[in-house]
Amino acid sequence: MRQLDKLWNYQQADKRVTDYETEIRQFPLRQQLLKLRNIVADQQTVVRGMENDANKALDRLEELGAQREKAEQTFAEIKKSLEEGTFESAAQVHKAVSQMTDAENKLKSAEKELAKMVSHSKMIENRYKEVRMKAAKARDEYTRLKVVYDKEFEKQTAKLEELKKERAAVGSQVEAGYMERYKAIRSQCFPVMAKLKDDQCTGCNMSLPSATAKQLQGSDEITECENCGRILYMSDAE
Repeated sequence: MRQLDKLWNYQQADKRVTDYETEIRQFPLRQQLLKLRNIVADQQTVVRGMENDANKALDRLEELGAQREKAEQTFAEIKKSLEEGTFESAAQVHKAVSQMTDAENKLKSAEKELAKMVSHSKMIENRYKEVRMKAAKARDEYTRLKVVYDKEFEKQTAKLEELKKERAAVGSQVEAGYMERYKAIRSQCFPVMAKLKDDQCTGCNMSLPSATAKQLQGSDEITECENCGRILYMSDAE
């Protein structure tokens, strides 16, 4: 048997491994687990963001509380001074009234913002609970399906190892130089080898000189498609 025939057989074994690896990756239960894992990860990201926002809101609440307390204190002190008549001139009274107005405005502004924050916090709290419940539900479903998938994956892994052993056994019959060239091309495209049929490369469907078929017949030399670079192949029967 020619080395090219052995290399062709190796490619068939290689394709069986590749196809089964693709089948494993596209296994519906695996896709479902990946989707659930992404849901959990996304919800956790949302929760962390909401927790950061909540911490910022708490800091702002403290600031507003301090502002309100200071405004109330200023308002009370000025009001007391006005009631006791401690100011000596109209200018001082005018200034005190202006300070009271300013303190009152700050107090109203702080209370207005606080009311908004309280209303918003209730909405955020409900959203927070909703997000955590969704994440918990996805996590529980993931855990349940993972048990089922692990058993199936064990079977898939065993079958994949068998296919890889078959590939290795076929590959052991191929000379090193042919295998090195195969692997070099495989890093660029797959399948590596393509049959020449009606003067066309079946890998890229490009027409090749008719002399190429004569060159391949009975030959054991590596001939690559001048267009796609695949190793051209013709069996002795063709």
